[in-house]
Amino acid sequence: MPEISIPDYPFKLPNEASTLISRFGFSQKEASVFYGVRLDTIKKWISGKMAMPDDLVLESYNKLARLQDFAALVASAYNDLAVADDGEHMAQQHISLPTVTQMRRGFMPVSKGFYESLFADIAAHAYSSGPDDFCYVVPEAPDEEIGTTNFWIRLWVEQDMQMELCIEREDSVARFDVDFYSFLKTELSSWKNVQTTFSGGSDFHPHPDEVCLDIPYSPDWYGEAHDLTDEEVALAGTSVRIAISIAGSDTFDDIAGDEQRFILLVEDDEIRPMMEAHEGPEDADLCATNENLALILREVFGSRKALLSKAAYQ
Repeated sequence: MPEISIPDYPFKLPNEASTLISRFGFSQKEASVFYGVRLDTIKKWISGKMAMPDDLVLESYNKLARLQDFAALVASAYNDLAVADDGEHMAQQHISLPTVTQMRRGFMPVSKGFYESLFADIAAHAYSSGPDDFCYVVPEAPDEEIGTTNFWIRLWVEQDMQMELCIEREDSVARFDVDFYSFLKTELSSWKNVQTTFSGGSDFHPHPDEVCLDIPYSPDWYGEAHDLTDEEVALAGTSVRIAISIAGSDTFDDIAGDEQRFILLVEDDEIRPMMEAHEGPEDADLCATNENLALILREVFGSRKALLSKAAYQ
């Protein structure tokens, strides 16, 4: 949706990004977490300086459509509750906000605007059901116990309404937290567990064009996700791979500014991209991951030349 401006019009016309973000009820910071990009990127989308990627646009529409269907489902359930008391119509029903625990377990966004928008949709569906079975839905304080005011949370889980991220990539992306960077720096500094592999090159260009640094690693979530015991986790062949081009800036500036993945998770002979958890809106995309990686490489090795020299004479 291209940006359009009309002289003397009372407000700026929306584009796809601004429309979608507003419809979800997200602030710009919340949107940066939802879409997995930096806050500056959200601002560029909204201003029209940069187009939102097509896959994010399409998945946003899909999620909004699912939210509409879910709102109708919940509204119908509350309407049924309104007439369940000996057939007497109770025009007002309370709907509880989710607790923090429920948000985490249900993959729900942490956003006041999101719930205001969702509950408005539920209330609209509930009220528009007709003069005989309508009800007013009124939000109230959260309750950890599931009851008559928050049974919609069970429906949320049953319907697999994961709305924490725009695109779910659990089959291809592993998240890690800031402790991962400490682990990475410690391992690279000691070099005790690092295995190096040079790859690339051809008959015309016999020299390798990439070096891979492999470090054994089993993240906290690994055992639970694969239903393994502690002993089985210890035997799991999981490692972090840092793939670095031979050519490039000696100060790793090319890595810091790149949007490709330099950190990979190698698990059971399967290579998967690895991205970080959303510690904050500014730390939610590949550039942030690569900036942190470049910083560690500079602190540990000082230069690309020193890293390659150490890898070559391991």
